[in-house]
Amino acid sequence: MIWSYRAIKNPAARKKWLMLITALLIIFFSYGAYRVLTGENWIRIALLLVLFSLFIFLYAIITLGKPRYYSIDDDFIIYKPFKTRLGDLEDYSVDGNRMIIKLKKKGIFGVRTLYFEKVEDLKEAEKILRRKLKKT
Repeated sequence: MIWSYRAIKNPAARKKWLMLITALLIIFFSYGAYRVLTGENWIRIALLLVLFSLFIFLYAIITLGKPRYYSIDDDFIIYKPFKTRLGDLEDYSVDGNRMIIKLKKKGIFGVRTLYFEKVEDLKEAEKILRRKLKKT
C-alpha cells in the first residue's frame, strides 16, 4: 500500500511544522533584538531579519504543501529515508481525529508516526497493521 499526505491537510503534522517554524522565527528575532541592544546598526539587523523572515516564509509554504509518501509492503514501512521492519513493532495506536497512527517499536531510528490525509488510507493502513501484528 502506498499513500501520500501533505502537512497542510493533516492537523498533527501541520502543528508540528508550524511549531518548528515559529521556534526558528523566535530564535532569530531574539538574536536580532540582542544584536540591536548591544549597539549594532539597527537598519542592517532589520534588513537581515526581513530577509530571513522571507526565507522562512518560503520554507513554510514549501514544507506544508509538499506531498510526502509512505509505503507498507510485506516486511517494511518505508518513509524516505527511514525504513521500519514490521517485525520490530511492538504495538500501535490509532488517533482518528488527528489522522495519525503512532508506532511503538524497538530502537530509535525509523518511522514512528504515520500521517494521513484521507480516512480511507488510515483505515486501510490500520487493517494491514492489524493483520501483520495480529492485533484485535
